[in-house]
Amino acid sequence: MRLSYSAISAYERCPLSYRYRYVEGIEEEPNPHLSFGRSLHAALEWLYRRDVPVPPTLDELLDRLSSCWSSEGFDDEEQEAAFLEHAREVLSCFYHVNVGDFRLPVALEERFELDMGYCVLSGVIDRVDRHPDGRYEIIDYKSNRRLPELSRLREDLQLPIYQIACGEVWGITPSKLTFYYLVPNHRFTTRPLDKEGLDRVKKPIPRVPALISRGEFGPTPNRLCPWCYYRDICPEFPSGIDEAERYRARYRALLKR
Repeated sequence: MRLSYSAISAYERCPLSYRYRYVEGIEEEPNPHLSFGRSLHAALEWLYRRDVPVPPTLDELLDRLSSCWSSEGFDDEEQEAAFLEHAREVLSCFYHVNVGDFRLPVALEERFELDMGYCVLSGVIDRVDRHPDGRYEIIDYKSNRRLPELSRLREDLQLPIYQIACGEVWGITPSKLTFYYLVPNHRFTTRPLDKEGLDRVKKPIPRVPALISRGEFGPTPNRLCPWCYYRDICPEFPSGIDEAERYRARYRALLKR
């Protein structure tokens, strides 16, 4: 079984939505936020994929954003123009903050596969930097408008999985693990886990492929249900019932357990 961090997260959030997407292949339709994030990632990849450690100008970067901009999923031209202008502002801020210590990454959009025995764990690392003191930093871009709660960030598996991949693929241990939130231009950086911490991270991962293999895809109501793409076909929200009220009642019941 081949799994990614995104797939594992999707299953843990709601097994039924995982089934719709990864088993039945019902892809989400494009939406403004996905296109916005994809376009920012593409522009930043172009920014750092240089032959020499000399950055392009800001105007060149913004021109690149326009050329790689994804126009899918917008309601109309006015909405798309607003998102594009916001993306230009985000990139401009990123450029001004980071151009002073511009350097070429040692890895950029690097794909990896880890044979865990019970599954193949795959993913893409946005960026790996090597600092002047020889230390390495893993950087993953996020296009969320707000930072998640600190407790959720600390429990997130993505960066520890990337740390494992760096050790397996390149034989290096990064000194920093960073989520770079592009919209607020804020870094959330943690230290790498020690062996005990990595073992703790690895321990629950086999549970997900085991449950998938057994075909356990029950719906799990959660706080993201009102925005779920599969809500209209979910048995938790049958037609004729106020979906938002059903969600709120169900979620309140879960919180009481």
